[in-house]
Amino acid sequence: MLKEILKTKSSRGSKSWPFLLLTAVIVFSLFLAGGTAQAVSGLVLSTPYPGVAVEPGERITFPLEIRNTGAGKVVLSVDSKPDGWEATIEGNGRRVHQVFAGGDYNPNVNLGIQLPAEVEEGDYQLVVSARGGGRVSSLTLDMRVTKDKVKGGELVTRYPELQGPSGATFQFRVDLTNNTSKEQSYSLGAKVAPGWQVNFNPANDSKQIASLSLEAGRSQGLDVSIIPPKNVMAGKYTIPIAAVSASSTAQTDLQVIITGTYELTLTTPSGRLNAQAVAGKETGLSLEVENNGSSDLENITLSSREPAGWSVTFEPEQIEKIAPGESRQVTAKIKPDAKAIAGDYVVNLTASTKEADGKAQIRVLVKTSTLWGLTGLAIILAVIAGVGAAFRYYGRR
Repeated sequence: MLKEILKTKSSRGSKSWPFLLLTAVIVFSLFLAGGTAQAVSGLVLSTPYPGVAVEPGERITFPLEIRNTGAGKVVLSVDSKPDGWEATIEGNGRRVHQVFAGGDYNPNVNLGIQLPAEVEEGDYQLVVSARGGGRVSSLTLDMRVTKDKVKGGELVTRYPELQGPSGATFQFRVDLTNNTSKEQSYSLGAKVAPGWQVNFNPANDSKQIASLSLEAGRSQGLDVSIIPPKNVMAGKYTIPIAAVSASSTAQTDLQVIITGTYELTLTTPSGRLNAQAVAGKETGLSLEVENNGSSDLENITLSSREPAGWSVTFEPEQIEKIAPGESRQVTAKIKPDAKAIAGDYVVNLTASTKEADGKAQIRVLVKTSTLWGLTGLAIILAVIAGVGAAFRYYGRR
């Protein structure tokens, strides 16, 4: 345009030169002003990496940048997404749908996307928009789903399965590697049932940690301690652990095999290990057989070791099964020898299985029968009477 104006100036002569020059300056100024206004005015929604590769089941976070030349409320929304995908807009740790943006204030907003575990490989799109001041800015995110491992964090352990009894602490060594191109901050956690305890420590360090930062390409050894509940049942348990960063989640499964413990106790309901009996008479004694281990006890038999001439029987004679933490009642029928003299005696009782046994030593106080006492008294009286009669007979002579 300026070139045409100069040509016109040459054809009209020097008298028109001031007018034409002024016209050219005005047109050029208007052109620059219009271009500058178009470049700096408006609402812009963007993200540094709008196209990424993801895996099925992965959660990915896009940081959103909002530029607004006019200050005011900006409404954020997810306009479209693939079926089954979850998308949330988050700010300051909460879900948001409006932000204030403008001037020098640019809020920190993230878009979190959770992919389904079952999704076909291919290219997918998600559209998110910002609306404010009569303006709209839409951002299309392109995600390429692939089942090839996407570089991110990685958790690896050499021995993912450990075995031991309940009450033991299981120590795993796990290596966390940052395979991304920038430093990452990882939060550490585990998914366990109530009563289980999981602790994370840097390798060969006593400090317990919940998070750590790793530079790009670096690895950190972690000691993972798993403590089962005291009353855990024998069996195989899977403990998922994870290291979560803003861009990826690294996880692995640790397995604990509880072999179980076997412990059997034999006592009385009151805890007192003594009884009273009468010579020649049967006395019942209540016993309690308890499984204090973490595995079932089966085919429990009862036996005794008693003084000569005594007899001990049990009701029932055998217990089929006792689960961990449970107990069964048994009656021991103790019969001292009919000729036993009064005094203390020891009877040893045993409840046993092929894995464990419980023992109880019972002190039995034996009392002689009342009949024997009466018989003895009668004999004494008879002797006294006989002596008296002898004195009377010989006294008269």
